[in-house]
Amino acid sequence: MYKVNSIDRRENPALGFLSLTQTASSKIPEVYLEIMKLAGIAGTYKCYTTSPPRLDESLQSFIKIGLTGVNIGPPYQEEIIPLLATLSEGAKMIGAVNTVVHHGQFLKGYNTNALGLMDALAASGIKTAKCTTALIIGSGGAARSALFLLHWLGVPLITVAARNIDKAESITSHSGGGKPALLEDVLQRPITANIVINATSSSNPIEAPELADLIQQMSLDECQVVVDFNYSQKNNFFQACARAQACLFLNGLTILAYQTRHALALWTGKQLPLKIVSEALQNIKL
Repeated sequence: MYKVNSIDRRENPALGFLSLTQTASSKIPEVYLEIMKLAGIAGTYKCYTTSPPRLDESLQSFIKIGLTGVNIGPPYQEEIIPLLATLSEGAKMIGAVNTVVHHGQFLKGYNTNALGLMDALAASGIKTAKCTTALIIGSGGAARSALFLLHWLGVPLITVAARNIDKAESITSHSGGGKPALLEDVLQRPITANIVINATSSSNPIEAPELADLIQQMSLDECQVVVDFNYSQKNNFFQACARAQACLFLNGLTILAYQTRHALALWTGKQLPLKIVSEALQNIKL
């Protein structure tokens, strides 16, 4: 747990993204820097990688070089929690952190993924108030964020499907809602879900051939939108599934752009207009 000196870097924030591999962060700096440019925020955004045993050491190095804050990528959104001095109420309820801020004299963890997903759904015209069923695929930090949001929006029937039933049960028990299930069992029968969310790190058949086979056979009923937290993945089998079944597809780039708006508000104190996100998405190519 780290206590740090108060740092005022709001005008020229030094920011970063921490993940296991560079591949996981390939598009993130472009999105942040584009939105910062449009908002008139001068600053830097760099990617960092670390191995699980060195996560603790990486946080110390960020403190030493004076970063204003960092985004946390997979697989560290849950593992980082014990290393932070305090959490926002949202991060506590979700059980995952994707944004860390030098908050006063402490490193404080927040979760902006849920807010980014909420804004992305609204911008896409999805009427969540009319949604009664949802399927979340995955068992990491993104799945926790999605479950928290859907539960908060009042979706009554939410299934969390994962290859490891214990992990699915851990997520649903923490949030106090949702039904855990084995992924293979869920996908072997027609699915009634207004919203389907991929919260795994895979959308490409080369990376996850078994999951691709399952998704290609998935039969959706009453689905309004298929959401994929990933972006810039060629041959996206979730996108192909949505297209084949005439569902709207929401790419992770849109979620990233909207959560960027919330993260920058935490780091700079500036509430950016939604139109900046829309303009940035038009400028950024997948």
